[in-house]
Amino acid sequence: MIVGTIAPEGMPRPTGEAGHFLLDTIWSLFTERLVWPVFDDIDRALYAEGLEWESAVQQLCPALLRGLDPNVLHTPQADQQLSLTVAGAANCAWAGPVLKLFLLMVPTAATIEKNWRPPTPGDMPRLTNRDLEEAVGPDRIVSTSLTSFAVMQLGIQEPCFQGGGHDPAALSWSLNFNRSIRPYADVASLLDYWRIRAQALGAERTEADLRLFSKREPEVVLQPPLFGAPAPAEAESPEPMSVTCNLHPLIAEVAEERYHRGAYNDAVRSAFQAVEHRVDTLVGGSNAVGNALMGVAFNVKPGPPMLTVTRSTGGSLESEQTGMQFLFKGAMQALRNPRSHGPDEKDDRDEAEEMLVFASFLMRRLDIEDDKRKAAGTGS
Repeated sequence: MIVGTIAPEGMPRPTGEAGHFLLDTIWSLFTERLVWPVFDDIDRALYAEGLEWESAVQQLCPALLRGLDPNVLHTPQADQQLSLTVAGAANCAWAGPVLKLFLLMVPTAATIEKNWRPPTPGDMPRLTNRDLEEAVGPDRIVSTSLTSFAVMQLGIQEPCFQGGGHDPAALSWSLNFNRSIRPYADVASLLDYWRIRAQALGAERTEADLRLFSKREPEVVLQPPLFGAPAPAEAESPEPMSVTCNLHPLIAEVAEERYHRGAYNDAVRSAFQAVEHRVDTLVGGSNAVGNALMGVAFNVKPGPPMLTVTRSTGGSLESEQTGMQFLFKGAMQALRNPRSHGPDEKDDRDEAEEMLVFASFLMRRLDIEDDKRKAAGTGS
């Protein structure tokens, strides 16, 4: 059961054959369907070969496999999708055509960024399947639409890109990026790409990604008593109160994977872009973006606002609506814009969590308008 690899020295590799086989299984299922497989399918394929998930995954690290918490004490949910990084794919011998096209796609994106003139101020540069096909040219790599679509699925979660969109039926796609694509302009090999990627992520994150998945017993955290119950006399500095909440599904959808791989800046940016997109959808499409869009959507004067996300009644209604307008506008100016257009600064995990909760709150307030329209039979 020896599985080949095309990963050059200097890129991470599994520590054993079971880990190699796990990566190979994920890649095989992915290329069959052009969708990253779920845990249940992967686990069944391992079991058919007499392998245990727990043993195989502990021969890998987050630099190879996405979608898992570094602590694999608990078995993933059956429908949990797992995907490979570029290094994970490089450990699968027949990933060569996809990786060759990936190494063309990245510098092509860097060229587009250099010459980007946004059709609407603030639009991020983007690469499409048509751009990649033009870059391939008739005398270079023979690329099919299926290979191109596989390359997009591999690249969309790499740190050099900032998300994107795709249409599986038409095999069309686009990838977004910002100025952080620039260091990749002259990438010519997998090792070149991986070294630049490590520099972009920073030493701390790179080191964490190279630690093997392992089983670690969870720490016991004692929560302080609620409702003001007195702390024990001997407690000089009680633990601060902590809370947990379930993020709005539309926020979790765009932020969860990014958060778990440590891309906190990207998770926050994606969350507030999701809020912006939903506001734009609810107002029926607008030429305005960001702060201006929120002004259009929630403005209380001169007439009633296009979107009402308040719970107050009576005299407090207008005050709350105005306050919500400021919250949405502030979210765009203070949280979305710096992460979409400014330097790629790293977010602290705790603060990123707080910003994701705020994005979730805004999204739940948009549920008020959405539910009201559904009750009236008008839809979103």
